[in-house]
Amino acid sequence: MPAIRRARALSVTFAACVALAACGGEPSETDMKAAMDQTFGGFNEKLDDVGKMIGKDLSTKVKAMKKLGCAKAEGNPGYRCDFEMTLSGPLGEQTQKASARFIKGDAGWAALEK
Repeated sequence: MPAIRRARALSVTFAACVALAACGGEPSETDMKAAMDQTFGGFNEKLDDVGKMIGKDLSTKVKAMKKLGCAKAEGNPGYRCDFEMTLSGPLGEQTQKASARFIKGDAGWAALEK
C-alpha cells in the first residue's frame, strides 16, 4: 500500500507542476493588449492637460492587437514579443508592427521598450 500512496502522491505533484507551468509562460494576446492599454494610459494622462488647453483630445487608444510571436528575452526577465496593433489617436487610425518586452508582475503584465 505505501507504494501505491507514493505513486498517487507523485502523480498529483506532477499534475500540479504541469498546471502551474501552463499558468506561467508567455503573455496571451489579451495580456499584451492590457499591458499596452496601461502604457498608453500613462501617456494619455500626461497629454490630458495639453489637450484641454488646446481644446482637442490627444489621447491614443489601442483598438486592436494581434500577437505575432514571443520568445524568452535574452539576458532579461520576460518575453520579447512581436505584434501588430491598431491605434486610434489625434492623427487618425494607424496599424503598425512593433516589438516590446513583456514582464509579469503582481498586477499583471507590463510592456517595456527594451
